[in-house]
Amino acid sequence: MVLEREKVYNSLFYEQSGVVKLKIVFTNQLTETWLSEVKSLKEEFPEVEFITFKDAQHPRALLETANAVVGGHFSDEEIEKAKNLKVIFVPWAGVNMLPWDVIRKKSITVTNTHANSKTVAERAVALCLALTGRIVEYHNDLSKGIWHGFPVGLPKSDFWTSIQGKTCAIIGFGNIGRHVAKMIKAFDCHVVGFKKHPIENLSENVDEVTTDLDIAISKSQIVFVTMPLTGETKNMFNSEVFSKMKGKLLINVSRGEIVNEEALYISLKDGILAGAAIDTWYQYPTGKENAILPSKYPIHSFKNVVISPHVAGVTEGNIKKMVKDTLKNVKSYLKSGKVIDKVNSNLMY
Repeated sequence: MVLEREKVYNSLFYEQSGVVKLKIVFTNQLTETWLSEVKSLKEEFPEVEFITFKDAQHPRALLETANAVVGGHFSDEEIEKAKNLKVIFVPWAGVNMLPWDVIRKKSITVTNTHANSKTVAERAVALCLALTGRIVEYHNDLSKGIWHGFPVGLPKSDFWTSIQGKTCAIIGFGNIGRHVAKMIKAFDCHVVGFKKHPIENLSENVDEVTTDLDIAISKSQIVFVTMPLTGETKNMFNSEVFSKMKGKLLINVSRGEIVNEEALYISLKDGILAGAAIDTWYQYPTGKENAILPSKYPIHSFKNVVISPHVAGVTEGNIKKMVKDTLKNVKSYLKSGKVIDKVNSNLMY
């Protein structure tokens, strides 16, 4: 078995004449779950050097000599200097924080994992239900003794909206989008999937798929955004698109920059959008004690907005699955030279 691996290693990482111990560096934040799985990896592949913060004070500083790296945030300079780097294992789905120009130039393989797709979809639906059901608004009011509905005479302004039978557009019909479709089908929703590139076969939980964003939006009352962030999708939802969304709801669990920040604020302020529920943002804290609002605009102040701190994938089970899927990818590469989830370097997903 070791001899077979050495053949794979030779073809993957160094010239036949070289005698080099393979070096795989972990630059991502490692929990006990990660450390336990990496320990098992070291035992299974003793001929490979796996470096975490437990092995080196600054693992990122060893990128220059690494053959592979686990992480998802790198600068152009870091990847440019990594002369031996052949593969980047991103332990989540989003790969928008990678220096793609350098990666393409150096023909580096990038892999990711879709372990969190179900829970991100679940969060999207939960945000949608919280928004249409006015859950947060009514919770905040009742905590102050302010009642709604039957106890105060059932004013029409107190009605909430059911999603049952609604037409929903899912913008980005990949792993997360398909799970959203499956979940909202329980509410008898009509599902319109949007893909930038045509697909041949419809999945069982979608009623129609289009490559025309205007068509997807015009047909729908609720719009879920589940696309990856790329050069093409950045600011996809701008003032022009929002002008066509009068009375519609927006649910974003993808990346903040897909939705233009100023255009989103104005569409809410001017009453174009009926509401928004958002898990991904524009401003993030730089440290544990750094309190910061998620946008430079007071989007959080609207009563028809539900906000969430980018936690759609943050569950205990999810983290464990993400770790296992990432290291399964590492094992596959070490054993066969092939990765399980390869990212298209041109499409960036």
